[in-house]
Amino acid sequence: MAVGRGALSPVRRPDAVLLCGVLLVALQTVVRAVVVLPSYYWQDDFIHMEAAGRLGLSRAFVVKDHNGHLEMGTNLVYWLLGRDAGLSFLPAALCLLSLQVVASCLLLAVLRQLFGSSPWLLVPFAGYLFTPLGLPAATWWAAGLQAMPLQIAMLTALLALVRALRTGSWRWAALSVAGTATGLFFWQKAVLVLPVLLAVVVLVEWAGRPLAERLHLLRAHWTSLLPHVLVVAAYLPLYAAAVDSPVTQDPDLDTVLAGTQETVFRMLLPGLLGGPWTGTGAENTVFPDVGDGPAFLAAAVVAALVAASVWLRGTRALQGWLLATGYVAIDVALLLLGRADFLDIVARDPRYVTDALPVIAIGVCAAFSGPPVRRRAARVVPRAATAAATASAVVVLVTGGLLSSSYVAGELQHRESREYVEAALQAMDEAPDASVISTRLPGSVVMATYPDVAGLLRAVGQGRRFDEPGTDARTFDAQGVLRPVVLIEPWLERAGPVAGCGWQPAGTPQQVGDLPGGAPGPLALQVGYLTGQEATLHLAVGGQEQELRLPAGIGRATFVVTGQQGPVELGMTGAAPGTVCVDDLVVGIPWPEGVR
Repeated sequence: MAVGRGALSPVRRPDAVLLCGVLLVALQTVVRAVVVLPSYYWQDDFIHMEAAGRLGLSRAFVVKDHNGHLEMGTNLVYWLLGRDAGLSFLPAALCLLSLQVVASCLLLAVLRQLFGSSPWLLVPFAGYLFTPLGLPAATWWAAGLQAMPLQIAMLTALLALVRALRTGSWRWAALSVAGTATGLFFWQKAVLVLPVLLAVVVLVEWAGRPLAERLHLLRAHWTSLLPHVLVVAAYLPLYAAAVDSPVTQDPDLDTVLAGTQETVFRMLLPGLLGGPWTGTGAENTVFPDVGDGPAFLAAAVVAALVAASVWLRGTRALQGWLLATGYVAIDVALLLLGRADFLDIVARDPRYVTDALPVIAIGVCAAFSGPPVRRRAARVVPRAATAAATASAVVVLVTGGLLSSSYVAGELQHRESREYVEAALQAMDEAPDASVISTRLPGSVVMATYPDVAGLLRAVGQGRRFDEPGTDARTFDAQGVLRPVVLIEPWLERAGPVAGCGWQPAGTPQQVGDLPGGAPGPLALQVGYLTGQEATLHLAVGGQEQELRLPAGIGRATFVVTGQQGPVELGMTGAAPGTVCVDDLVVGIPWPEGVR
């Protein structure tokens, strides 16, 4: 019977799965904000921020090799938000939180697109949202700007491709290609988007069809898939031209087995179940050590899930597990091949498998989807029982994830780098007349040789004067405390010819030594002096001149000579000839006094 114009339309029931998914995303955002907002810049953040301020929006900055990575989109974000960010981490925190919200919503949309409104999809979705495996990329800007745009690009490309295949819309197909291209713009690892698209379409979207029919469908939809291939093919020469191939060590069999065990059984599987339920062994981004018992329990639970899915859905379930394990295998292989020299610290680093989390969620959903296996004694499970079981599983995963996150959050907030920056700025403000020498940063702040302390402060918009000649030379220790400079590992040592006086420099410079090149790090030159009146000491190394006003009395003059070589010459103005003595010339590596 036709419904008249004035008749009431049927009331649509609210989508409970969508509502629960949105509430879970909101809860994740609140939890992540609590963890992320107190975090701080760390390691590569300072490198990118300093380069953004120094190089500006140039090809040298945007298209550059960073440890074998090509991250043009990441560099653009650092230029937009990080080149003058100041001391506050808030811009980076809001960026990370926003990226995570987008990725979470896209995953929910993909799961609903592929699997409908089944309440069971909330279980792997909750695992994705609250696993502590996602925290390192959530609290470290550099890691987040790799992992999160890749997830967003992958999920966008996948959602749009499925819609394009179902509707034949060229707009959805174009959006899918744009997703792949955007991922590559941010990180070269987005080349994996293409195989993920093919795997999900073949193993999930067309899971109920015979293999021959799936291959026929691939050929039939070549116009939707070929542009992805062309984008990847065009990207690879750009990557090869911009990035030097890193020299890596080929791992032996023992290394492969040990690294795989650490990554999969002591990090990934416990983390997917909300573990590690401890903070023991956590250090920076390294995952805690769950121990043998919990690791075995996590593996047993996952094995039971695989068995349950096969019992419920038959061999079709194995296609979902193939999708998840295949992507994890690629991630582990890339880790073993690219970081074999550092497996002792990176095998349990979730950053290297963060991009696998949405693929695993899709694979688990696929393993439990599709028509059930018919069994004679099978009973129809009431809807209320299904909802209760789903809610229980979600609560267990969320509770375990929150518990584990509370244990590891402190290690992921990079307090050492915040404390170092604050201590360094306070020390320089309290000693405005000191001549501060910029040296390497402690590994807890930046492991790379550059930026140094001066570059670190420039990165956070707090540039200071460094490396100027002075009679009160100081440098920073690992805690950001200014200490007097001593020179270690002497590169040049000389004593003057006049007994009890050394050299008596005058207006005409005199050569007092020859400084060889090739010093491995920062170098400083120190001389002791004695003068009865103010005078100006002139130093030239290889023709590069510096000068320093000396106060009357006894002291030590320090000059930074990093990268210089050649004849060392001393001269003096502003004092009568023979009234100034300079002795004990030493060139060495500046080091904080009292620090071993």
